[in-house]
Formats: sequence, structure tokens, C-alpha cells
Amino acid sequence: MPKPKKPPRIAKVENGDIYYILWNDKGTPRRKSLGTTDLQKAENIFSGWLVEYRKDFEIDADPYVGDCLDLWFEQWIKGQMLSENRYPSVVNNLKAYFGRKRVSEVTREHSREYRTIREHTLEIGKGKCSPATTRHELQKLRACFNFMADRVEPKERRVKREIIPYIDLPPPAPSRDRVLTTEELEKLNDFCINPATNKFNYQGGYRKQSNRISKISRFLMLAIETAQRKTAILELKWDQVDLDLNLIQFNPRGRNQTIKKRPAIPMSKNLKSFLEMIKCERISEYVCDSKTDVHYNVSVVAHKLDIPGLSPHVLRHTWITRKVMAGHQIEKVAEYVADDPETIRKHYIHLTPDYLRSVVD
Repeated sequence: MPKPKKPPRIAKVENGDIYYILWNDKGTPRRKSLGTTDLQKAENIFSGWLVEYRKDFEIDADPYVGDCLDLWFEQWIKGQMLSENRYPSVVNNLKAYFGRKRVSEVTREHSREYRTIREHTLEIGKGKCSPATTRHELQKLRACFNFMADRVEPKERRVKREIIPYIDLPPPAPSRDRVLTTEELEKLNDFCINPATNKFNYQGGYRKQSNRISKISRFLMLAIETAQRKTAILELKWDQVDLDLNLIQFNPRGRNQTIKKRPAIPMSKNLKSFLEMIKCERISEYVCDSKTDVHYNVSVVAHKLDIPGLSPHVLRHTWITRKVMAGHQIEKVAEYVADDPETIRKHYIHLTPDYLRSVVD
């Protein structure tokens, strides 16, 4: 009868003073130095090692949610998603509340309590968040559980569907249907092209008057004229802009398209003259100087110019609304903004000049 395998443990070996981790890997004895002669330090290090060991080698029919989130990130997100850098904070927030619960212990009430904590306290994350953020995070928890049931490797780790809980989501956020007026667009255009009215640097503070067009002005002009998503604009580089062909390739060479596609689009006369003006002032490979976020900068401009509700999404929505109302084909508008024609039709068909006209005439 074979001897039973000993569990991982710590011990001193060969009459030395250093503590080692000793364990068995498929019949082969293994050891790893802990680099300390202090038993308490060795036990603390061993405790962390044991968590990772169990995650890698022990199959649990009802795993901890924290382990599920780690496996989901390592096997499904890391190296696979272009937006990978957005996931660690989501995983950390979910682990802070759900991490030490086993899958079968999670109830519908837990997702409601998570929402309360995230939206009304400072216990998790960097601060209070909106219902839309809570919904996004809980959707990722749903995705994690589905991954654990259908895709995690090895297959022996897959969790039975009957123990996976229902995750209660907050309702979707109401649609942001703010459309800028012609006067507001003229204010923004003047702000972008006239350095005398623009005293903001790209951190959002004030600086001495300069003849150089600022980062926020570059971003706003591109958003007004192209209706592209914020990240696509911030990551746009000069080698993606062809002023001779009047063309902007928002998807850089070598980057795979995601659900949020980045199109190749012609530029308007206004945008071309603006880009020709700022190209000679460039200080980096990015059209907007850098790809750091502009959320705060946009809010400062909105306050300065008295344009309530200004956001990158509102600029995109305004562009689409005005084009549809001007009678442009929905399919062409959708192609320009890299969205699904059915999505544009669903939200904007009522704005077309001939909408339901035959019913009344």
C-alpha cells in the first residue's frame, strides 16, 4: 500500500537554519527556500504561498469567489482583451466584498448589499460610484461565474450551474439624450481654435496665456468633428492622420478590432485646417499630446463656457443627432461612428425628416 502524500509544510533541512517549504508534485519531492530563520516570518510567507498552491493544484467543487475572479482574469482577460488594464480595479472591488465567500454562499441579497456599499460608502474602491459603475462590476461577476461553469481549465475546475447564484443588477442608466445647441457648438469651436480664450493646461489648471493649442482643445475638436469614442481619440497618433488623403485611421496598424470598432473616416474641412494648424506644434506622437484622461478637463471647460452636461458621449450623441436630422442615411452615419446600424436606427429613427410622414400626409 503506497504511503499517503504529506501536505505542504515548512521545515529546516540538512541541519540548516533556513526554513523551506516542502511539498510533493506528482510524486516528486519539491522544496523552496523561504530565505529566513525566523519561524513567524516563515509561517507568514508560507501562508501566502499556500493560497497560490491551492489555487493551482487543489480542485474545489465550491471555490472561493476571489479564486474564481483570479482564474477568470488569468485565463480569459489577461493577454486577450485590449481593455485589459481596466479589469484589475473591477476584480479588486469585487474581491473586497465577495472574495472570501464560496460560490454557493452568495445570494441575491449580497449583490444588493454590494450596490449599497459601493454607491453610498467609501469602504470599497477609491470612492462612491454611480449605479452604472455598480452594474458594470456586477455584470463582470456574472461573466466570471459563467466562465467558471463553461470555460475554466482544467475541466475538473468547472463549477456546477446549480450552485451559481443569480446576480441582481441595478437597472440600466437612463439614456443621456442631451444635444448641444448651435450656439454651444460655436462656443466650443471658438474655445478650441482661439488660444486667447484657452488658459487650461492638460492637467486642468490655469497657466499663462499661450499661442499653443492645448490638449483639451485638441480633444474637443476631434470629438466634435469625428464623433469617435474618447479612448480612440486620446490614443490617436499622428501616423494615423493622412492630411494628403483627408483620412484618419482610428484603428492603428496591428491592433485588432473590438466590439467598439475604430473606423477609417474622411475629415471635414474644418477639422483638416485645425489639424494642419496644430501639427507644427506637436510635442509627442499623440495628436492630443498624451493619452491621459480628460474627464476633469471637460468638466472645467463645461463650467467655464456654461455648457451643462458636456461630455464626450454628449458630443458623439450631438453629432449623430444632427446628421440624422439633416437627412443623412442611417447606415452611413452608423458606419462613420463605427456603430451598428440597428442601434442607430433604434435610437435615432424618430429624428429622420420623413419619419411617419406618410401617416399624416
